[in-house]
Parts: sequence; C-alpha cells; structure tokens
Amino acid sequence: MDVAREAGVSIATASRALNGGTRKVRKDSYAKVTAAARRLNYRPNAFAQAVAKGSSSNIALLVSDISDPYFAGVSQGVVKAASERGVDVAIGVASDGAEELDRISGFIASRPRGIIISESENVNDHTRQELQQELKRYSDAGGRVVFVLDRDMPFPAIDVGNEDGGHAIGKLLRDAGYRRPVILKGNDGYRSSGQRYRGVVKALAEGGVDIDPRAVANGGFRRETGFAVVSQMIRDRLLPPGEGALYGGAGADCVVALNDVMAIGAMTALRAAGIEPGRQVGVTGFGDIPYAVDVYPALTTVHLPLQDMGKAAVENVLLSDDEYRSLGHRLIFLHARPDVILRDSLPRR
Repeated sequence: MDVAREAGVSIATASRALNGGTRKVRKDSYAKVTAAARRLNYRPNAFAQAVAKGSSSNIALLVSDISDPYFAGVSQGVVKAASERGVDVAIGVASDGAEELDRISGFIASRPRGIIISESENVNDHTRQELQQELKRYSDAGGRVVFVLDRDMPFPAIDVGNEDGGHAIGKLLRDAGYRRPVILKGNDGYRSSGQRYRGVVKALAEGGVDIDPRAVANGGFRRETGFAVVSQMIRDRLLPPGEGALYGGAGADCVVALNDVMAIGAMTALRAAGIEPGRQVGVTGFGDIPYAVDVYPALTTVHLPLQDMGKAAVENVLLSDDEYRSLGHRLIFLHARPDVILRDSLPRR
C-alpha cells in the first residue's frame, strides 16, 4: 500500500487510520498517514470503511423498474434527499421476489446504514417469509429498513392512502355520470393495487354501480399491459356496445387504470381501434407521473407526491437509533387525503 510506505508505517496501521477501524491508532502515526494520503491524493474506499467500522453511512434503494416514471420519481426523491445530507445511494433493480431477495442479500453484505425498498410484484409467501427474516436479521444487527408503500412487514413504511385515492377516483366517476367501468388492476403482487381497487369498488357501490366481473383485468403495472388488455377486450367485442358486450351489451363507458402508464397504454389501444379516449370512453389513471399532463387527452389521475415519498424514506432511514426504533411498524402518511387531478380524459357525461 503506497500510503503505508510513504508514511513509514505498517499496512494495518495505515488501513485503521484511513478506514476508521475499531482499534485506535497513535496520534503521531495517524498524523503521518493522513499527511501521506494528502501528498498522494488518496481517497479512502467507502466499502473498506464499512468493513472496518462494521457499517457505512451509505444507504441502499431497491426498486422494481428504474425506467418506470413512478419508480424514477421515488428514486429521484431518495437520491436528492440523500445527496443533501452527504450520503451516497446504491440502487438495485428487482422485478420479482426472488430477485428482490438476492439484491437485498447483496446490499446487506456491503453493510449500508439503511435500506429503502419500494414495491415488487410476484412475491409469493415463501419468498416473502425469507425476505422478512433476512431484513429482520439486518435490523437486529443495527440496520434500518424503510418501505415505500406498506408491505405488511414489521418495519416502518411511507404511505399515501391508496385506498382513499381509489375511493376518490370512484366517486369522481360516479359524480361525472360513469356507470360501466373497465378496471385494470395491475398485478396482485402489488399490495397497492388491491388497496386502490377496493377504494374504487367501494365508491362505485355507494352510488349503486354493479361492476361486470368480465370488466376487471389483472396484469403488470406497465403500459404494454394496458394496451394489450384493452386491445383484447375490443377484439372480443366486450368493450364497445353490441351483442355479448359488457354490461348487458351496453359496453364500457370508461377505463379505470390503477396506474398512469397502464392508462396511457389503454388510450393508445382505444385510438388504434378508432375509439376516441376522453370523448367516447373516459379514462383515469393513478400516480400523476410527469407526462400525464402531456398525453392527449391529458390524463385524469390521483396525484402521488413521488419525490416527497423518496425524501421521507431517507429522512426516516437516517433517524437516530432511538428515533428509528420508536417507529416500529408504523405507516407514515404524507398527506391526509390524496388529491384527484381532473383533466380532459374524463369529461362529464
């Protein structure tokens, strides 16, 4: 090691001085090492510091799809908030439960101060149990875990009231005169999908709306899913009015997608079939991603403060030990009630 040679000390002494090991270094040796490091323009390795100290000041973030505007928004909030606090962020991507477990095991091996975890689909009960055990061992050893949206695990979670948001969309549909929805749920592996769905169904039921069972479709929270499901319903003559169509032949009067990119895919499918979204069929989304206002027609949706969600996760993962432990399994709500953003895709009927 060049610094050790330059300072005239052993490699072990130089390593302890630079990386903050648990064994103390004599003041004169420490001064020699730091002076040598400055002369050589040496910068300590963050991972080596973590090993020496037993942990690092860095945090890790796990998302399902970094290209998705929802997860990109949360990630931006995390990275910005961490940077303002002088903390680096390692980002991992996992599209299912098995990948999620693998990435988290890798994170834990690098000993971050905390791990922030977003939603993931396709998490079965066995994987879920393994994940919870792995995170509990990490937490018991002093690590911090914060979820973005509740996963019903014994760790704090940032939440935004998904069921309330779904109820708000359902009430808006009802009040605007819509009675025959197609609902694009998303994958059941996403806990938020079920919460949003329950809210929509409850609000519609309060207005006497009975949902045709054939009008509810599951699929991933992706644009391609919204396009594929709506295209298939059109080919099967379910969505437009006619014999065999939904709702006793009346067809659907709106598409309720439980995230924005699915809604955008659905609008593309409608246009491809010669059906004008926002005029012939209303469309709603959920999330208020940045380009929800730029598509045509502009998308009616529920606003989620994506960057604020990421910021709140960082704030809680960097709490003092006593403050973090006091959180327990607590849902940390950012807003009392989600805001519905009414745009051109859902005119009054």
